[in-house]
Amino acid sequence: MPADTIAFVSTYDHPSRDSIERMLRQAFPEFKFETISTLDVVKRHHRAWLPSNLLYMAREFGTKILKRRNTVREAYLQTTYLFRQLKKVMPQYIDPKRHVFSFQTQSLYDTSVPGVPHFIYTDHTHLSNTRSPYFDRRFLRSKAWIALERGIYTNAACVFTRSSDVTADLDHFYSIAPWQVACVYAGSNLPARRDFVAANEGYSNRHILFVGTDWERKGGPELLEAFRTVVETYPDARLTIVGTNPQIDHPNVHVAGVVPLEDVAKYYASASIFCLPTRLEPFGIAFLEAMSYRLPVVATTEGAVPDMVRPGVNGLLVAPGDTAGIAASLLELFASPAKCAEFGAAGYKHVLENYTWDRVGQRMRERIMATLHQEQARNVAQPVRHTRAASGR
Repeated sequence: MPADTIAFVSTYDHPSRDSIERMLRQAFPEFKFETISTLDVVKRHHRAWLPSNLLYMAREFGTKILKRRNTVREAYLQTTYLFRQLKKVMPQYIDPKRHVFSFQTQSLYDTSVPGVPHFIYTDHTHLSNTRSPYFDRRFLRSKAWIALERGIYTNAACVFTRSSDVTADLDHFYSIAPWQVACVYAGSNLPARRDFVAANEGYSNRHILFVGTDWERKGGPELLEAFRTVVETYPDARLTIVGTNPQIDHPNVHVAGVVPLEDVAKYYASASIFCLPTRLEPFGIAFLEAMSYRLPVVATTEGAVPDMVRPGVNGLLVAPGDTAGIAASLLELFASPAKCAEFGAAGYKHVLENYTWDRVGQRMRERIMATLHQEQARNVAQPVRHTRAASGR
């Protein structure tokens, strides 16, 4: 009986994990579906692996744990020992007789199994961090771990990326051939309805929205400093912060904190500008959410952002850390609600054409099915070559 099941391998609880699983199920309705969590696999083998992994933790992360650069849990899951042990046991969970292909989210481990075409979908590589001056190189992983990471990519039939910068990094840092990589983008976890109606007074309510879980890394302090400059020109300007809880004492700043995903929509609907001046960004789903709600975007040139935000088309970009540039961009948009509306419409169009899970699924299906057909053709051709060789003798 031919293999008929997809092995969906989740390497950690990524915010888009559920969206990716739904996308994959819809893109491949002819196959059965099996979910494998690497965290569950680690738990099953915890007792056998614990003694050796503790030694590797001490060797590879002891100083970092003492200096609180890594938690014990992070260190436990990031050792080279655990990486190799997961690789060894994956044949217990992925079977060439049952699985038509395996699909792994993120690039934390190598879960490929010989005989099963393996695909990866990632928004980052570890060495991508080194492009940003914000990245603290004390968090750089060991050469041994990075060598294992390179194996993740070389063992994949195809590495799907979310952005062109990660595609370039796979070539630049890991020497992965361009034919082995495909940029397919990503979808929004909070898509807006086509009949959506904004509540921002025609982009004239001077309301700025920040959505992010990491205030420092995503440029919150720079935004706050820029906002103080903006208020000097527009005393009625407002800033709302969603997803994090910085301690801010300013009458025009509202810290909403962490809110359920379904409640974030009302904040997008009431804003006139979305601003996330990130310093270090693997991807940034919030940019897609904002554009889905037709908001003009002020952001930085970091990571995947230039793929999503086109300067002068759907937003404005500045260099990471450029507080004056952030303020100038916000003031420019506040001065022209018409430009805000124009940018918002262009951003929404950009999302529909490139950043929906349906579009991502279509791109993946085309590449994966082509690979499966090539594998099938090779398997059929091999016995023919053997027969001819035998007759030639």
